[in-house]
Amino acid sequence: MIKPHRIKTAGLTANIRVEGAGPALLFLGGSNFDLSIKAPVFETRLVDNFTVAAADPRGLGQTDAPPGDWTMADYADDAINVMDALGWDRACVLGESFGAMTALHLAKRAPKRIEQLALAAGTPGGRGGSSYPIEKLRDIANPIERATTALGIMDTRFAGALRSDPAAQTDKIEARIAFEERFLASHNNATGYPRLLAARALHDCWDALPNMHVPCQVFAGKFDGQAPKQYAQAMAQAMPDAEFHLISAGHNLCFASTELANTLIAKWSNSAQRQG
Repeated sequence: MIKPHRIKTAGLTANIRVEGAGPALLFLGGSNFDLSIKAPVFETRLVDNFTVAAADPRGLGQTDAPPGDWTMADYADDAINVMDALGWDRACVLGESFGAMTALHLAKRAPKRIEQLALAAGTPGGRGGSSYPIEKLRDIANPIERATTALGIMDTRFAGALRSDPAAQTDKIEARIAFEERFLASHNNATGYPRLLAARALHDCWDALPNMHVPCQVFAGKFDGQAPKQYAQAMAQAMPDAEFHLISAGHNLCFASTELANTLIAKWSNSAQRQG
Protein backbone atom coordinates (compact mmCIF):
# COMPACT_ATOMS: atom_id res chain seq x y z
CA MET A 1 0.00 0.00 0.00
CA ILE A 2 1.24 3.49 -0.86
CA LYS A 3 0.49 5.86 2.00
CA PRO A 4 -1.26 9.20 1.44
CA HIS A 5 0.80 12.36 1.59
CA ARG A 6 0.05 16.08 1.64
CA ILE A 7 0.79 18.23 -1.40
CA LYS A 8 0.58 21.98 -1.84
CA THR A 9 -1.79 23.10 -4.59
CA ALA A 10 -2.73 26.57 -5.81
CA GLY A 11 -5.77 26.62 -3.56
CA LEU A 12 -4.96 24.53 -0.50
CA THR A 13 -2.84 21.69 0.86
CA ALA A 14 -4.49 18.41 -0.06
CA ASN A 15 -4.02 14.93 1.35
CA ILE A 16 -3.56 12.64 -1.63
CA ARG A 17 -2.76 9.04 -2.53
CA VAL A 18 -1.39 8.06 -5.93
CA GLU A 19 -0.99 4.46 -7.00
CA GLY A 20 -0.80 2.36 -10.16
CA ALA A 21 0.68 2.76 -13.62
CA GLY A 22 -0.77 3.92 -16.92
CA PRO A 23 -2.98 6.81 -18.04
CA ALA A 24 -3.96 9.37 -15.40
CA LEU A 25 -7.22 8.74 -13.54
CA LEU A 26 -8.53 11.16 -10.93
CA PHE A 27 -11.00 9.62 -8.48
CA LEU A 28 -13.38 11.98 -6.70
CA GLY A 29 -14.88 10.35 -3.63
CA GLY A 30 -18.18 10.73 -1.84
CA SER A 31 -19.24 13.09 0.92
CA ASN A 32 -17.59 10.94 3.61
CA PHE A 33 -14.40 10.14 1.70
CA ASP A 34 -11.42 10.03 4.05
CA LEU A 35 -8.24 8.28 2.93
CA SER A 36 -7.35 7.41 6.52
CA ILE A 37 -10.52 5.31 6.86
CA LYS A 38 -11.13 3.63 3.51
CA ALA A 39 -10.30 4.00 -0.16
CA PRO A 40 -11.70 1.00 -2.04
CA VAL A 41 -10.79 2.45 -5.45
CA PHE A 42 -7.22 1.32 -4.75
CA GLU A 43 -8.42 -2.24 -4.26
CA THR A 44 -9.79 -2.50 -7.80
CA ARG A 45 -8.21 -3.41 -11.13
CA LEU A 46 -8.16 0.28 -11.99
CA VAL A 47 -4.71 0.57 -10.37
CA ASP A 48 -3.45 -2.17 -12.68
CA ASN A 49 -4.46 -0.12 -15.71
CA PHE A 50 -4.22 3.52 -14.64
CA THR A 51 -2.26 5.85 -12.41
CA VAL A 52 -5.02 6.53 -9.89
CA ALA A 53 -5.00 9.65 -7.71
CA ALA A 54 -7.52 10.43 -4.97
CA ALA A 55 -7.55 13.23 -2.42
CA ASP A 56 -9.54 13.97 0.70
CA PRO A 57 -12.10 16.67 -0.22
CA ARG A 58 -11.62 20.07 1.37
CA GLY A 59 -12.62 19.96 5.01
CA LEU A 60 -12.24 16.19 5.34
CA GLY A 61 -9.34 14.01 6.35
CA GLN A 62 -6.03 15.83 6.22
CA THR A 63 -6.98 18.28 3.46
CA ASP A 64 -7.25 21.93 4.43
CA ALA A 65 -10.54 23.55 5.42
CA PRO A 66 -10.33 27.15 4.11
CA PRO A 67 -12.45 29.83 5.79
CA GLY A 68 -15.74 31.03 4.34
CA ASP A 69 -18.66 29.30 2.66
CA TRP A 70 -17.84 26.58 0.15
CA THR A 71 -19.51 25.87 -3.19
CA MET A 72 -19.43 22.99 -5.63
CA ALA A 73 -17.33 25.23 -7.87
CA ASP A 74 -14.71 25.31 -5.09
CA TYR A 75 -14.56 21.51 -5.07
CA ALA A 76 -14.19 21.49 -8.87
CA ASP A 77 -11.37 24.02 -8.63
CA ASP A 78 -9.71 21.88 -5.97
CA ALA A 79 -9.75 18.96 -8.42
CA ILE A 80 -8.18 21.12 -11.12
CA ASN A 81 -5.51 22.30 -8.68
CA VAL A 82 -4.70 18.71 -7.69
CA MET A 83 -4.25 17.82 -11.35
CA ASP A 84 -1.97 20.84 -11.79
CA ALA A 85 0.10 19.83 -8.76
CA LEU A 86 0.49 16.34 -10.24
CA GLY A 87 1.48 17.76 -13.63
CA TRP A 88 -1.58 16.30 -15.32
CA ASP A 89 -2.88 18.38 -18.22
CA ARG A 90 -5.68 15.89 -18.81
CA ALA A 91 -7.03 12.85 -17.00
CA CYS A 92 -9.84 10.36 -16.92
CA VAL A 93 -12.17 11.34 -14.08
CA LEU A 94 -14.32 8.99 -12.02
CA GLY A 95 -16.69 10.61 -9.53
CA GLU A 96 -18.71 8.69 -6.95
CA SER A 97 -21.83 10.20 -5.32
CA PHE A 98 -20.73 13.65 -4.08
CA GLY A 99 -17.66 13.12 -6.25
CA ALA A 100 -19.93 12.68 -9.28
CA MET A 101 -21.43 16.09 -8.50
CA THR A 102 -17.94 17.55 -8.26
CA ALA A 103 -17.02 15.88 -11.56
CA LEU A 104 -19.99 17.52 -13.27
CA HIS A 105 -18.88 20.95 -12.09
CA LEU A 106 -15.36 20.10 -13.23
CA ALA A 107 -16.69 19.18 -16.68
CA LYS A 108 -18.67 22.43 -16.73
CA ARG A 109 -15.67 24.60 -15.78
CA ALA A 110 -12.80 22.82 -17.54
CA PRO A 111 -13.99 20.20 -20.05
CA LYS A 112 -10.66 20.20 -21.89
CA ARG A 113 -8.98 18.83 -18.77
CA ILE A 114 -11.06 15.63 -18.94
CA GLU A 115 -10.05 12.77 -21.22
CA GLN A 116 -12.98 10.55 -20.24
CA LEU A 117 -15.66 11.01 -17.58
CA ALA A 118 -17.50 8.52 -15.40
CA LEU A 119 -20.31 9.38 -12.99
CA ALA A 120 -21.38 6.78 -10.42
CA ALA A 121 -24.35 7.16 -8.06
CA GLY A 122 -24.75 10.83 -8.94
CA THR A 123 -27.54 13.13 -10.06
CA PRO A 124 -27.58 16.37 -12.08
CA GLY A 125 -29.51 18.46 -9.56
CA GLY A 126 -32.01 21.18 -10.34
CA ARG A 127 -34.84 20.30 -12.71
CA GLY A 128 -33.09 17.05 -13.56
CA GLY A 129 -33.51 15.67 -10.06
CA SER A 130 -31.40 15.83 -6.92
CA SER A 131 -29.94 13.21 -4.64
CA TYR A 132 -31.51 12.65 -1.24
CA PRO A 133 -30.68 15.55 1.12
CA ILE A 134 -28.44 13.54 3.44
CA GLU A 135 -27.91 16.58 5.66
CA LYS A 136 -31.33 15.71 7.11
CA LEU A 137 -29.88 12.51 8.56
CA ARG A 138 -27.88 14.63 10.98
CA ASP A 139 -31.17 15.69 12.60
CA ILE A 140 -31.83 12.10 13.73
CA ALA A 141 -30.34 11.91 17.22
CA ASN A 142 -30.71 8.19 17.83
CA PRO A 143 -27.73 6.42 16.18
CA ILE A 144 -29.65 3.21 15.50
CA GLU A 145 -32.51 5.09 13.86
CA ARG A 146 -30.07 7.24 11.90
CA ALA A 147 -28.08 4.24 10.65
CA THR A 148 -31.23 2.32 9.77
CA THR A 149 -32.63 5.28 7.84
CA ALA A 150 -29.35 5.80 5.98
CA LEU A 151 -29.09 2.15 5.00
CA GLY A 152 -32.68 2.17 3.76
CA ILE A 153 -32.01 5.18 1.58
CA MET A 154 -28.78 3.80 0.18
CA ASP A 155 -30.39 0.48 -0.74
CA THR A 156 -34.14 0.20 -1.17
CA ARG A 157 -33.96 -3.55 -0.48
CA PHE A 158 -32.83 -2.95 3.09
CA ALA A 159 -36.26 -2.05 4.52
CA GLY A 160 -37.75 -5.33 3.29
CA ALA A 161 -34.80 -7.34 4.59
CA LEU A 162 -35.10 -5.61 7.95
CA ARG A 163 -38.79 -6.50 8.22
CA SER A 164 -38.35 -10.12 7.19
CA ASP A 165 -35.22 -10.86 9.21
CA PRO A 166 -34.23 -8.02 11.54
CA ALA A 167 -31.61 -10.05 13.36
CA ALA A 168 -29.68 -10.63 10.15
CA GLN A 169 -29.43 -6.88 9.52
CA THR A 170 -28.02 -6.04 12.93
CA ASP A 171 -24.42 -6.33 11.76
CA LYS A 172 -25.04 -3.82 8.96
CA ILE A 173 -26.62 -1.34 11.35
CA GLU A 174 -23.80 -1.72 13.88
CA ALA A 175 -21.18 -1.37 11.12
CA ARG A 176 -22.84 1.82 9.91
CA ILE A 177 -22.88 3.29 13.43
CA ALA A 178 -19.21 2.39 13.89
CA PHE A 179 -18.30 4.00 10.58
CA GLU A 180 -20.16 7.22 11.40
CA GLU A 181 -18.39 7.44 14.76
CA ARG A 182 -14.98 6.81 13.25
CA PHE A 183 -15.59 9.28 10.42
CA LEU A 184 -16.66 12.13 12.70
CA ALA A 185 -13.73 11.45 15.05
CA SER A 186 -11.22 11.66 12.20
CA HIS A 187 -9.23 14.89 11.92
CA ASN A 188 -11.61 17.86 11.43
CA ASN A 189 -14.46 15.93 9.81
CA ALA A 190 -16.95 16.90 12.50
CA THR A 191 -16.71 20.55 11.41
CA GLY A 192 -15.82 20.08 7.75
CA TYR A 193 -18.63 17.63 6.94
CA PRO A 194 -21.54 20.05 7.59
CA ARG A 195 -19.82 22.66 5.42
CA LEU A 196 -19.41 20.12 2.62
CA LEU A 197 -23.09 19.17 2.91
CA ALA A 198 -24.07 22.83 2.62
CA ALA A 199 -22.24 23.02 -0.72
CA ARG A 200 -23.78 19.72 -1.82
CA ALA A 201 -27.30 21.01 -1.12
CA LEU A 202 -26.86 23.68 -3.81
CA HIS A 203 -25.61 21.33 -6.53
CA ASP A 204 -27.26 21.98 -9.91
CA CYS A 205 -25.66 21.22 -13.29
CA TRP A 206 -28.81 20.31 -15.19
CA ASP A 207 -28.86 23.24 -17.60
CA ALA A 208 -25.15 22.79 -18.40
CA LEU A 209 -25.42 19.13 -19.44
CA PRO A 210 -26.17 19.70 -23.17
CA ASN A 211 -22.91 21.64 -23.46
CA MET A 212 -20.73 19.01 -21.78
CA HIS A 213 -18.98 17.56 -24.81
CA VAL A 214 -17.00 14.97 -22.87
CA PRO A 215 -17.26 11.19 -23.42
CA CYS A 216 -19.10 9.98 -20.34
CA GLN A 217 -20.16 6.74 -18.71
CA VAL A 218 -23.07 7.12 -16.29
CA PHE A 219 -23.63 4.36 -13.73
CA ALA A 220 -26.71 3.98 -11.53
CA GLY A 221 -27.75 1.41 -8.95
CA LYS A 222 -31.04 -0.36 -9.55
CA PHE A 223 -31.80 -0.18 -5.82
CA ASP A 224 -30.28 3.22 -5.07
CA GLY A 225 -32.70 5.46 -3.20
CA GLN A 226 -30.12 8.17 -2.58
CA ALA A 227 -29.33 8.89 -6.23
CA PRO A 228 -32.38 7.45 -8.03
CA LYS A 229 -31.71 5.70 -11.31
CA GLN A 230 -34.27 7.75 -13.24
CA TYR A 231 -32.36 10.94 -12.47
CA ALA A 232 -29.08 9.38 -13.54
CA GLN A 233 -30.65 8.12 -16.76
CA ALA A 234 -32.10 11.56 -17.50
CA MET A 235 -28.64 13.00 -16.94
CA ALA A 236 -27.10 10.60 -19.44
CA GLN A 237 -29.79 11.39 -21.99
CA ALA A 238 -29.19 15.13 -21.61
CA MET A 239 -25.45 14.86 -22.29
CA PRO A 240 -24.19 14.81 -25.90
CA ASP A 241 -21.86 11.83 -25.54
CA ALA A 242 -22.96 9.67 -22.61
CA GLU A 243 -23.78 5.99 -22.10
CA PHE A 244 -26.03 4.77 -19.30
CA HIS A 245 -25.32 1.62 -17.27
CA LEU A 246 -27.70 0.14 -14.69
CA ILE A 247 -26.01 -2.04 -12.06
CA SER A 248 -27.83 -4.42 -9.71
CA ALA A 249 -26.73 -2.66 -6.54
CA GLY A 250 -27.59 0.17 -4.19
CA HIS A 251 -25.75 3.44 -3.68
CA ASN A 252 -22.45 1.61 -3.20
CA LEU A 253 -22.53 0.43 -6.82
CA CYS A 254 -19.08 1.82 -7.54
CA PHE A 255 -17.28 -0.95 -5.67
CA ALA A 256 -20.05 -3.43 -4.87
CA SER A 257 -18.72 -5.62 -7.68
CA THR A 258 -16.11 -5.53 -10.43
CA GLU A 259 -18.66 -4.44 -13.04
CA LEU A 260 -17.94 -0.72 -13.03
CA ALA A 261 -14.16 -1.07 -12.99
CA ASN A 262 -14.21 -3.68 -15.74
CA THR A 263 -16.44 -1.49 -17.89
CA LEU A 264 -14.15 1.51 -17.52
CA ILE A 265 -11.04 -0.53 -18.24
CA ALA A 266 -12.59 -1.88 -21.42
CA LYS A 267 -13.82 1.52 -22.61
CA TRP A 268 -10.95 3.72 -21.47
CA SER A 269 -7.75 1.74 -21.86
CA ASN A 270 -7.52 2.23 -25.61
CA SER A 271 -8.56 5.86 -25.68
CA ALA A 272 -7.00 7.50 -22.61
CA GLN A 273 -3.70 9.21 -23.22
CA ARG A 274 -0.74 8.53 -21.00
CA GLN A 275 0.03 11.51 -18.79
CA GLY A 276 3.33 12.45 -17.23
